[in-house]
Amino acid sequence: MPIKENRSKPTGIPGVRQDGPRRFLVRVRWNDPRTGRRMKRELVASSLAEAVALREERKGSAPMPKPTRQRFCDFAEQWMRAHASNLADSTRDRYIDSLAHITTRFGRFYVDAIAFTDIRDWLGWTRKRYAAPTVNGWLRVFRVCLDDAVAAGILPHNPARAVKSLREPRTKGKRGTALCLSDFRAVLQKTQELAGNGISVDLARMIQVVAWTGLRRGELHALKWSDIANGEITVQHSVYKRHEKPTKTDDPRMITIMAPLKHVLDEQRRWLLQNQHPGLKSGLIFPASPRHARAGRERRQADEISWYRSASVLDQPLAKVVQAAGVPPISCHSFRRTFENNLRAAGIDQLVRRAVAGWRTDTAQAIYASVDKGERDRASEAMVALVLGGAGAD
Repeated sequence: MPIKENRSKPTGIPGVRQDGPRRFLVRVRWNDPRTGRRMKRELVASSLAEAVALREERKGSAPMPKPTRQRFCDFAEQWMRAHASNLADSTRDRYIDSLAHITTRFGRFYVDAIAFTDIRDWLGWTRKRYAAPTVNGWLRVFRVCLDDAVAAGILPHNPARAVKSLREPRTKGKRGTALCLSDFRAVLQKTQELAGNGISVDLARMIQVVAWTGLRRGELHALKWSDIANGEITVQHSVYKRHEKPTKTDDPRMITIMAPLKHVLDEQRRWLLQNQHPGLKSGLIFPASPRHARAGRERRQADEISWYRSASVLDQPLAKVVQAAGVPPISCHSFRRTFENNLRAAGIDQLVRRAVAGWRTDTAQAIYASVDKGERDRASEAMVALVLGGAGAD
């Protein structure tokens, strides 16, 4: 004989059913004010009276008509279309990536329902999975996007502006390394020794140029002979995915061509002319090799050859130089930090250092500065001299 299943019984009260002698099920429905979605929850009571009271307490609203409020996913898409034409390619890609991560959490939210606590909780949850600088980058894009919502009258204020950014640690690894003076000299020496003997001569010159200028990687790849005039280099272009764009700050700057840098540039010009390098027509100081340029065109399925170098072109040469010089692992960006330290150690004024390196603020400049052991030793000696004077340390 089959076993009869227990089924809840109606009580005559909508939303309340009896599931046993002293067990009543209460089903409550309501509209989520943030997303407009119909939600359902089931509660348990021990008596009919308690069930009725619980139902009245948690009773939800009636189903809402088709919403007229705008969801964040739609707003973000419209906002991106409106601003895309005014953004550099690299910035546009970064904004799209940031909005994709934001929309994963807030896409179904109504824009006017996004609250400070929602963003704060999302930031804390995201921080467990991604690095603080990455999350802060998304938050900055969120702030800019919601600024337009405030301007349009959708939001009374921007809740993302009230959320504090995560604390960011100093950059670590190769990118965060700055060379002390002795290591910097060793890198320059080994680069010259390996030129044509493990590293192609033009790549060795690229390393020397970035060492003497502190250029960003994209700025180095975008250097043209037309940027040189009156003994100076005008840094006004960069490269992103083999396309020319303005520099990071979109603020041209001048760098004096010192004697070692002039020697390297003269050698590069002679080398290009002697070999009648096909990339001469591009005007680039460091055009890609013809073989790599053709391979890049086939890989991208493009009609024209691009003479810009790939972003990773110096990775292997630098690794060889690092091994030969016996210095800590570095990246191309490490020379930018070293450049700031060397100028400071040479006694160059802060304003001049900012102008030459292309930093917009003191805060940005401070990120790249570091103090080596030699500077710390001199600071200690100066302190002793100040306190003890000519008496010395007895």
